[in-house]
Amino acid sequence: VESYRHAVGLDFKEPSTIILEADRKRSDLRLKLAQARSRKAPEDEIAKLQADLEIAEATFQNMKAAEGL
Repeated sequence: VESYRHAVGLDFKEPSTIILEADRKRSDLRLKLAQARSRKAPEDEIAKLQADLEIAEATFQNMKAAEGL
């Protein structure tokens, strides 16, 4: 949303590096989960990755809300 606002010349907030790092962590976990599923990893490994991803998603959303993004 912020990149769109910037592209069309509206006021925007630049996300902090902490938020960008949290977003990268989410992306990495999504990739690891997809890879684990495709190689038919054990259920406990998949469950751990899913739990980690859910925590990362919630953390990311809370951080965005705290910064007003």
